[in-house]
Amino acid sequence: MVDNNRRTKRLPRIILGQLSVALVICVLALSMLAYAQGYRFDYKHWRFLRTGIMVLNYQPKDATPLINNKVICTKYPCVQNLPPGNYGIKISKDGFTDWNYSFKLESESVNIFQNIILFKDGVTPVVMADSQKISLINSPIETLAISMDGNLAYNDYEIWIGDKLVTRLSSRIARAIWYPDLAHIVYQQQNEIRVIEETGRNDTLLVRLNQTGATSFAVGNKGTELYYIDSGQYFMATIR
Repeated sequence: MVDNNRRTKRLPRIILGQLSVALVICVLALSMLAYAQGYRFDYKHWRFLRTGIMVLNYQPKDATPLINNKVICTKYPCVQNLPPGNYGIKISKDGFTDWNYSFKLESESVNIFQNIILFKDGVTPVVMADSQKISLINSPIETLAISMDGNLAYNDYEIWIGDKLVTRLSSRIARAIWYPDLAHIVYQQQNEIRVIEETGRNDTLLVRLNQTGATSFAVGNKGTELYYIDSGQYFMATIR
């Protein structure tokens, strides 16, 4: 009788303990399911939010991505679930020009940013004598652009892809060609050779010329080298 009485007295405590364990397991399971579906708890407003996804694919892969000036990615590619809102992205590496972009992330959206390239800052060109690379420079630039895609066009102040305006500039454009990834355009403006994304963002200086007149240039070695003529001499600049 004594043992039965003891079991009877302990029964509510045992049941409560089992219910508590079951409740914790259910909460953890639901939390993991909600997390996998993109829900995050907003401690500021004390509510659950359905997040969006941001994916960054960039070169070089050891560059550092910052989201709203905070490092939140430590592995490549950068994949993050983020609450809805406005975000500023900066990808940087010493010796390279920063890549910047601002966007609004919507709930349940997937935002993939690819073909992101950081180009070297302050490159030092060298005189070039390689005949194969020189032959690339001497290829007709307009023919090269047409053969790679067929819809890249430019006039004095504008660059177009089909019927989409890439950029409108205040100084004359002398030449424009596709970069090998077909997501960037290399162009000459006055005494500068620059590169710009097909979207018109991140207009970056590659090299400055001694001359201001139109020259010939090409990109080779998997997009890492720029070949060009400056004041009658052939030059090469490592741009990546």
